[in-house]
Amino acid sequence: MSLPAQLLGAEGEQKAKESPPTDEKAYLKGIADLPDLTPLLEKQGILGEYVAWRDGYMKWRKGDARGAQGENTLSDHHKRSAEFQTWYPTVKTYSFRRTIAFWGAVTCCEGCLLFLWIDLITTYAIGTPEMSYELTKVPNLCLFFMAGIYLSWFELINMDSEKLNANKLHYFWVSIESVTDLGIDKASYVGALTYLLGAVLYTISQVSDFWELTPGVHNLLIDLPLIVGGLMFFLGGLCELKINKVFESAPTRLVWCVSVLNCYGGLTFWLSACPSIFPGESATIFAVTGTITYLLAALLSLLMWIGEQFGGALIPALNRVAQVAVKMAPTANGKFVLEVKDDDSSTRDDVLHPRLSWRGLMFLIVYVCIGAFTVIACCTFLNHGKD
Repeated sequence: MSLPAQLLGAEGEQKAKESPPTDEKAYLKGIADLPDLTPLLEKQGILGEYVAWRDGYMKWRKGDARGAQGENTLSDHHKRSAEFQTWYPTVKTYSFRRTIAFWGAVTCCEGCLLFLWIDLITTYAIGTPEMSYELTKVPNLCLFFMAGIYLSWFELINMDSEKLNANKLHYFWVSIESVTDLGIDKASYVGALTYLLGAVLYTISQVSDFWELTPGVHNLLIDLPLIVGGLMFFLGGLCELKINKVFESAPTRLVWCVSVLNCYGGLTFWLSACPSIFPGESATIFAVTGTITYLLAALLSLLMWIGEQFGGALIPALNRVAQVAVKMAPTANGKFVLEVKDDDSSTRDDVLHPRLSWRGLMFLIVYVCIGAFTVIACCTFLNHGKD
């Protein structure tokens, strides 16, 4: 049954099949009196799919070698758009996932750069001894790495598109059942949670390090959180390996590389905090290699973001969705999201802001570095303020 018949019923389809009157004015009036099916298509959740089919059909009618895919029926549109509509039913859900993925990668880059700076100061004693406190302690308060990990958790616990559209956001917690009921792997939930716990423990250690503590309190608030936090990072990396089937596939995907790098980074954070395994300066050097891998993973996550894979290494369901465009609705109802399978981005008619290009990515990396250097400069000014 055709789409008009499914939306209007058999009687509506019969009227559409009636031969047009011979009088041109009456014929045009009859066309004007035809109902607008846009609200019904929006209600069915297939407006984007219909517009894609319509545009492809018009291209075929104009002589294009490629035209519409499939039949213009309600069931066919639903079948093709099922997964897409689950995660991107509206522009709001698309913009939310796109924004969270972007800032999660950027803040992780910032955090890694500051971690590297602290290790550099500690190893090579850059600056005067009086400045070491401000240069090695204060940057930890920026909590960029913590923010990046929290954004991954925040994205995961708000995977329910219906609640997201209704502004019913979760900020700290949801049950694992509410995530798995959406088709998300349990390992995604466990991995994001262990990352978050590890980041919280690392933050406790970093903040506690601002004060001179007795050996017993130092072990409890600084050493132990680093060991357990590093273990949490490693367990989160193992979850990523499982989620993305690293041991069952070749390294041909960005998410494969991100998962391996994150797992290695967690391993180095854990083992470097164990003095019996890596004592003294060797622990710092080993931790630096892990920080570098985390930085590379964050940069690759930005590349995934350019490819509209907004799930990172923890939510592969978002990485399987095809490319997305945002178009203006045919009526005054605003914008709608549309799955794009055409590689030619010029045909998208996308009304969003221009997407990040490779040159834009290079500038973004420069801005991230400038941000980290600005934090370091502010820390040096704190020392001069004592003069």
